[in-house]
Parts: sequence; C-alpha cells; structure tokens
Amino acid sequence: MPFSAGRPTPDHMTAFDTPPFAFDYDPGAIHYGRGCITDLGDALDERDRDTALVVCGSNVAGNAELMDAVDDGLGDRLAEVFAGTTPDKRLREAARAVERADDLDADAFVPVGGGSSLDVATVASVLRARDLSLDQARTEVAETGGIATPDDPAPLTPLFPVPTTLAGADLSVIAGIAAEVDDGAGGTEVVSTGVGGADLMPEALFYDPTLFETTPEGVLAGSAMNGFDKAIESLYARTRTAVTDATATRAVRLLADGLPTMTDDPAAMDRAVAGVILAQYGISRPGDMTINVIHAFGHGLRDAFGIQQGLAHAAIAPHALRAMADAGVDLSVLAAAFEVDGAGDGAEAESVEAAIAEVERVRDALGLPASLSAIDGVDADGLGEAARVTADDSLLSYAPEAYDLTEADARAVLEAAL
Repeated sequence: MPFSAGRPTPDHMTAFDTPPFAFDYDPGAIHYGRGCITDLGDALDERDRDTALVVCGSNVAGNAELMDAVDDGLGDRLAEVFAGTTPDKRLREAARAVERADDLDADAFVPVGGGSSLDVATVASVLRARDLSLDQARTEVAETGGIATPDDPAPLTPLFPVPTTLAGADLSVIAGIAAEVDDGAGGTEVVSTGVGGADLMPEALFYDPTLFETTPEGVLAGSAMNGFDKAIESLYARTRTAVTDATATRAVRLLADGLPTMTDDPAAMDRAVAGVILAQYGISRPGDMTINVIHAFGHGLRDAFGIQQGLAHAAIAPHALRAMADAGVDLSVLAAAFEVDGAGDGAEAESVEAAIAEVERVRDALGLPASLSAIDGVDADGLGEAARVTADDSLLSYAPEAYDLTEADARAVLEAAL
C-alpha cells in the first residue's frame, strides 16, 4: 500500500531512502539578487495593482536607505507608509492597516522588514476581505480561537513582501497575531492566534541582499538563527520530502558558509539571503509544516520569559539535537548536509556531534548566547512553565517519527541549556 510523508517509515528504510510523497506547494514569485527591488513596481503592474500601502515598524520606517529603495521601486504606486507594526503583532495593528488601506483605496500591501510586518499585513488582508471590524475579529477569536479566511479569495489584498531579516517567515501560508479578548471576568487577556490558508501566500517577494545590509547587525543575527533552524529541522521532520531535503540541504550549506561573515563580506551576505530563501521553501504548506522540536522550545521560552526566538534557538538548538540523537532519532541527513566526517555511514554519534558542533560554530560567529542563563530575564524558576508550553506545542506533531517529547524531557533539555 502506498504511503505518504508523515506515515511511519518501513523498518528496512533509512533516512537516506526516499518514500513516496505528495508535495502541494505554490509559492509566490521569488525575486532574488542585488537591485531586484527595482522590479517591485513592475510586479504590481503585471498584476494590475496601482496603489500600495507599505506596512512596517517605526525602526524600519526610519531606515532612510531602505525606504528610499522601496520608494524608488514603487514609484508613483506608493500610497503611504504605515509604520504601525510592532514585535508584539497585535490585532489592532492589522485593523489600523485596513483603515489606512481603505482610506487610500490601496489595492496591495507591501510589508517591509521582518516577520511582524508580514504577519500584520497578512491578517489585515483577511480582515479587509471579510469586512471585519476590530471588535468583530476579537469576538471571533474569543469564540473560535482563530480568524477564518474568506471562502472566496478574490477580495484578499495581495502581498508583495520586501524582507530585510533572515528569520524566513516570508514563504508562508500562515500568519500569527496576538489579540486582546474578553477574559470572561470583566477584563481582557492577550491570546495568540492567527490565520492560515493557501490563498495567503504572497504574490511576489523581493530578496535584495543590499537591503539586508541596512539592517542592524544584532537584529540580523537573531533572525538568522531562526532561519537557520528552519533548514535544520526540515531534515528530520516526519513531513520531510525529497524536495524539502534538497532545498534544506542546500540551505544549510549556504547558511553555514555565509552567516558567519555576512556583515563583512557582500558575497557571504548573498549566500545567506539565498540560503534563507531555500530554508523556508516548502516548509509551510496547507496541512503540513516541517518546523518542529526546536521551534516548540522557542515558543515555550518566549511564553515563559518573553525572549526573542533567535536567542532562544541559539541556546537550545544544540541540546535539543543531542536529546533527539540520544533518543534514537536518525540525524544522518542533517549530518550529511553539514558534510562532516563520517556522515552517510549510518549517522554515527561522531558525525552527529560534528554536525552539532557546526551549529554551535555558526551561533558563536553570530555572537548569540550559548546558554539560557546568558539571556537577560531567563532563570531556573521559569523552566517549568517553558517545559509545559513546549510539550504542548502543536508543532510537535511534525517532530521526527516515534519521537515523543514529554514535559519531563523538555525540562531536562532546558536545564542542560541553562
């Protein structure tokens, strides 16, 4: 009987064998290369879009070199810069973006910067298509836990992202948002929610390494670890396919080579940007993801301590990988991606440890924390909550086959990383 990715692998197969799979993926048009931002206006024209609302945060809006390039790329199609997004990604930010788009009769969103701007713009597209007010959207979140996408995708406002960080949140069919809802006791609480659906994939994306070079080094480094781990996790996810193996393997090699010197060497920056494109290619598909264990830990640490995902990943990734290897997870494809000695010979402990050492090398070159205790605000008192959230994270459904991360297991990894 045929089987697809996500079902148990027969005993006679190894990680290097390729079982049958179904790969349903329809990314937006990917523009990559120095100067590709000049194609932005033409991309809107090709899709009969006349007026764009740029969506970003205040720091990005204050980056004159970046915004001048976006302005030049859009030309007279630029309606306004909505600089109202924040790292908190609140639902009210998306509602305000809708108001400005309506006022200006904008027919395209151009999110610029990191994942927050893209997520806010994506949610804004859904709110606008469904004509949902902020109060109506909050009520829907309180009642259902999420925000439904429209049955008819035609009213969605298309997205044309211009990423300038390396988190790799761009080629995605989902977007997260935080919403303030009624807590049932006369007050409010903030809940994490979002939108998802194949029709939410951006229309076209513009990865111009010149623009990444305008991002502050600290922001770029933290985001880079997040994008790097997306490639790493794709190589042992139960939903991995031959397609994602290929793109993730190439991503690991480009990122391992480019990230350590990207701020000093334009060629290294080019490799880093190309790597993060490949790292996210196919990892977010309708009904399937490939990010799993490391990102689950990142969510647990974020909820328990409020720390940035890249910092969390930097400290936790080596320990999470060792825990999986100790539990019998076959990391041979990951070891092969790093081209370490012994890789491909059955994932001996030495080759896996050499691959983990490569992860640590990249982390250290980025100047990121090697332990949780090196991150402000993290201490042993909150590890129990972080472990609980991690063990309950829905991304664990994409963890390696037969790998069961319990709360006790998660606590042990966190303690090792502290």
